Order: sequence, then structure tokens, then C-alpha cells
Amino acid sequence: MDDRLIAETREIWKALEPDTREKIDYIWSNPELPMMEYKAEAALSSWLDKHGFTVERGVCGLPTAFRAVWSNGEGPTIGFLAEYDALPGQGNRLEPNRAPDGKHAGHACGHNLIGGADTGAAITARHAMEAHGIKGTIVVLGTPAEEILWGKIAMFRDGAFDGIDVLLTSHGDYQNGAPSRPCLSCVSSEFVFRGVSSHGGSRRSQNALDAAELMIQSVERLRAHQFSDAIIGHVMRFAGFMPSITPDEVRLWITVRNADFERAEEVYNLILPIAQDAARYTGTDFQEQFISASRGYLPNDTMAERLHAAMEITGPPAWDDDDLTFMQDLSEHCRPGQPFNLDMTTAIHTEGVDPYGQDDGEASWYIPLARANWAYPTGVLLHNWAATANSGHESQMKGGLFAGEALALTALDLLTDHTAIAAAKAELAERVGGRELSPPRVGGFEVMTNNPETFWDSTWVSTDKLG
Repeated sequence: MDDRLIAETREIWKALEPDTREKIDYIWSNPELPMMEYKAEAALSSWLDKHGFTVERGVCGLPTAFRAVWSNGEGPTIGFLAEYDALPGQGNRLEPNRAPDGKHAGHACGHNLIGGADTGAAITARHAMEAHGIKGTIVVLGTPAEEILWGKIAMFRDGAFDGIDVLLTSHGDYQNGAPSRPCLSCVSSEFVFRGVSSHGGSRRSQNALDAAELMIQSVERLRAHQFSDAIIGHVMRFAGFMPSITPDEVRLWITVRNADFERAEEVYNLILPIAQDAARYTGTDFQEQFISASRGYLPNDTMAERLHAAMEITGPPAWDDDDLTFMQDLSEHCRPGQPFNLDMTTAIHTEGVDPYGQDDGEASWYIPLARANWAYPTGVLLHNWAATANSGHESQMKGGLFAGEALALTALDLLTDHTAIAAAKAELAERVGGRELSPPRVGGFEVMTNNPETFWDSTWVSTDKLG
């Protein structure tokens, strides 16, 4: 990519920065639960429309998803992924301490930054392409419900990713740079136990809570011998009203994580009959309400190298003293007395396995993907109120903008050097190695797309297992 194109792309990015900041701030100030991101979707899709993209809203039947396309003729198609959902219970004011803001959700994973910065990157690439007569297509996918590993899998299954040659996205992490390493695969489901309600002082048989607790205890006892390699998480989303009413329904949300997707599925299939047996032993009924199964990232060194080359042009986030002071105070509140640590460099990260899941991991097994990471301090835990506070602060604004500018430059690099796209596809094919991949799977499609409120208030009833 020549110096003139680099310089002019960076000027376009700079001119768009006020709008990008505004979108990031707006989404942070209006946190919305997965599949209920109406304000965020509207803000980003209308922004793309103003810049000449053809926007299809409600794509694939998902009310808060969109697909925006701009084309300058025949050439490669670059896909940008925009996320914008928030996490329940993690609302916090913009302060370096626990200060609940009364909202149902908070951006404790920085998706406000991903949505705003990735969309700004796509708009920047579009204008640079037009100014320089570069042929190709930009597609922006507005992808809801990443926090439950659901939206991108449903969109991929139903064709929203069709025709895209490579994917670009971003995320907060504890390192600046371009990762080319896996993250954890995840299988997610809600187990519903149903019994008979009665006065708690007289009859306590057919107690749904007994069934759920027996299931959890059995899994924990078997873990060390049968599936010690898996991470099994659970929460009881509903476990009764009061001690004097024997619970007639308990809902247990289960996730199984492992670096290997097939192993995560295998462990899930070991746990499922344990839940069924727990219901049988307690005289209760059992229903499996499947949510999703997501592969972890398929590494792609070719894509990571191109992205990191762009980061060497932009340099790492330019944090100033005020930014560092805020992050130090925040880290001290989270982990008192621990040293402050913040990555101030950029690199390609290939070692290890990231300890979380991403639903774009599913797509990465079919389409080469590059992700720009920006750093949080290690003292700030993701999926924690502190990440919500940090995600609304100028310090992380600079991180998201760093990632967005790098993505815009990477898109132009790939559009002007088609050999890199061919090499990334060849690397993907080599890593997959001819194995037959099971189809993308999500459950509860009708509920998620028509009544997501019932999912979040724990009253949903799935009419399918793998819908």
C-alpha cells in the first residue's frame, strides 16, 4: 500500500473520528441486552445509510441485526463485524469505583467500542476506495447477541456472511495487537426442571430445586475423573419464590468450554443425561432448552501479519496522564495492592488459548478473520462493573479508535493486494485440514427474534432444540 493511500486513509479516519466517538458514547450510555439492541442498531445502520451504504435491517429475521453494503465494482469483499450488546447486571457510572447506575445492563465487554469503531473503520475504507478508484465491496454486519454466543451463528447459518472473502473485527483484551491463536469453544443451554408447588412445611417431594442441586452436585463430583479438561459454568436463573413454597420450576443455565469444539460437545453430551437422571430421581420433569454451540477462533497468521503491519503505522493507543490515572485508580479498586500493568506496545500474539468464547469464532472456520485487540489494564476484569466504567472512559476510547484505524488500513491493504487474501484462504484450508464441520447451531430462534424479553426474565419456552 503506497504512502499516499495510507496518508489519505488516515485523514479520512481523522475526519470521521468525532462521529465515531459520538456513536461509541451513545451506545455506552444506552446499554441494551442481547437481542434487544434497538437503539444501537438504529444508530449504526442510519450512520451507514448516510454514507451511501445500502442497509438491510432485520437481516435473517433478527430484528436488531443489519447488513450494510457499499460496492465500487468487481473485486474482493471485505466484511466488518459490529457488536453492540451489553451484559446484564454490570451497569456502572463513569467512576473508578463500584457505582451502580440503575441500568439493567452495562458494557462490561466494550461492545460499544466495537460497534462504533468497526463501523467507522468500514466507512473510512469506503471513502478511501472511492477517492482512489479501488475496486471491491465493503459489507458491515451488525451482529446482536454476542454475549450469549448467538447472533453471528444464526446470521452465518442463514446466509448473512455469504460472499465475504475476509472478516475484520476488534475487541478489548489485555494486549494490544493482532491475535492468531484460538479461544475457547462453548456449548450453552438452559436446563429447566419442573415439579409440584406446595406449602414448604408440609410436602417437599417433586421439588424442582432438589433436581437442579442434585444435577450440579453430580457434575461436580464427576468433573475430576470424567471431564477435568472442561470449564463448566452455571447459574440458577430462577430457583423459587420463597422458602415456604416448594419450587415447581428451576432454571439452570449451563455452559461447557474447551479449546476443542468436539470435546466441548462431548462433555455437554455427558452432562445432559445427568440432568435427566436428576429429574427422574426427584420425580420432576426436565426440558433441555438449547441456546448455541460456537467454535473458538481458527488462527490465521496471514491475516494477523497484515493487521499488525497496519498497527505499526498507527502506533499503540496514545494514553496520557489522565487516562493512566483513571485506569490505575480503577485497577486499585478491583485488585487492591496489586501492581498496575498495561500493555503499551503492539505485537502478533500466537501463544496460548484465550479463556473466553466469541461467536465470530464459528465464522473464522469458513472465512479468514483478523481481530484488532486493544488493551485494558490487567487489574480490570472483563465482564465486571470495572470494565463498564473503563469502556465509557477516554482511555478505552483511545483503545477502540486505535483498533478501528488499524482495521481501516488493513482493509485497504487487502483490497490493493489480492495475494494476501488468497494466502489467508489457503492457510484456512490447511488448518481445517479437510475435516467435516458440523453445521452452525442455535436454539430458541422464535423466542430470540420475537420475544427476547422472555429469555431475559427467565420465562421463555423453547419450541426447538436446534432451531
